[in-house]
Amino acid sequence: MKRLILLFLFIAFVGSGCSTTHPKERAGVAPSNKAIEAQVRAKLKSDPLTAPWEITPHIEGNNVTLTGLVEKEEERRRAEDVTRQIVGELRKVNNQIVLTDEVVLDKSIIAKLSTELITNPVTRLANIEVQSNKGVVKLNGLVKTDEQKREAERLATTTAGVKSVENNLRVGG
Repeated sequence: MKRLILLFLFIAFVGSGCSTTHPKERAGVAPSNKAIEAQVRAKLKSDPLTAPWEITPHIEGNNVTLTGLVEKEEERRRAEDVTRQIVGELRKVNNQIVLTDEVVLDKSIIAKLSTELITNPVTRLANIEVQSNKGVVKLNGLVKTDEQKREAERLATTTAGVKSVENNLRVGG
C-alpha cells in the first residue's frame, strides 16, 4: 500500500512536469503599440540619415503614421524604410513627413498673401485667415461683400507658389 501511494505521488509529480506549455512559452503576446513606437523611434535615432531629424511614429491599429520634418526626399524615404523593417508589411505606413522647403514655401505664401490682403484697398478691412499646405491655400473668415471674396481669391491665385485655392470665405454683415 505504501508503495502504491509512493508510485501514485511519483506519477502525479512527473506528470505535472510534463506539461507541454508553460506560461512563458505560450503563443507570444504582440508587443504594445507604445513598445513598437519606442523601437521605431530608437531605430530612427540610430540611423545616420534620419538621426538629425525629429520624426515621430504613432501607431493606431494596423496604421503607423510618421510625422516630422526632413530636408531631403531621401531622408523621408529612409524613415519609411526603417519603420517597415520593424513593423513589417502587415501594417500600413502613412508617411506624413514634410520636407523643409515645403514648409518654407508655405510660410512665404502666407506672408506674401497676408501682406497683399492688408494692402489691397478692397480686402484691407476684411477679416481673412490664410492657411497654406504644400501650396494649397485656404481662405477662411467673414467678409462684407462678394467683391472682397472674389478679390481675396484673385490675390491668392496670383501669389507665387500657390497651386490651388480653397475659398471658404463667408459673406455677411
